Amino acid sequence: MKTINSWGKPFTILALGLSIVGYLNAPSTAVTDTTTGNVAQKPELNSSGHQGNIQLAQSVVGQCRAANQRIFIYPERSTSSQSIRTLAPDEQVTLADSGAGGWVAISFPIAGYVRAGDLKPCPGGTRPPDTQPPSSGGSQTGANMCRKVIAPPEGLAVRNTPLSSAPRISGVYVGNTVRLASPQETQQDSQGRTWVRITAPSTGWISSGFPNTNLGSEFSCP
Repeated sequence: MKTINSWGKPFTILALGLSIVGYLNAPSTAVTDTTTGNVAQKPELNSSGHQGNIQLAQSVVGQCRAANQRIFIYPERSTSSQSIRTLAPDEQVTLADSGAGGWVAISFPIAGYVRAGDLKPCPGGTRPPDTQPPSSGGSQTGANMCRKVIAPPEGLAVRNTPLSSAPRISGVYVGNTVRLASPQETQQDSQGRTWVRITAPSTGWISSGFPNTNLGSEFSCP
């Protein structure tokens, strides 16, 4: 009897050890499976959400908005730059991006930036405006009108915006003819210089002087 009892103790200890090992291994497998499942799902959720944001940002480009008061268009996202055009209340613009830093880019009636908070939905919906309204200060002369450059001796620079600091696109020599935009657009800068938008020989803005000493009278283009 003593021999049997002495052999029974090791078997009892061995069985107890195996049961403890099995208990410790079982939760480890469950945790691993759960963690693997969570990791597999996370990228799908992030990918779906990110794609939705991209589509939302792209959806506003090309939409119509209207000025909720008299506002200004700037060449960059800052009021420290010289404004390039005035928008009358309810005048419509076309959005060119989804906005950043409280500003939004526009492509119509001219390219530039306006404060996003100064815009409201267009009465007819989000479809872009069909026709270009005349700019403030612009005359309503008919289409196909030209003027001749008469000063200064070195000719005039054609710039992409009505600012003397704007990038130069090309130039027009004295004696050459320019074709005016239709409808005509004119702007006066802070120094009292008048700018006229042209479509030929290149599209841009030229200075007509203080106010019109650089250009001759209007005439029908040949």
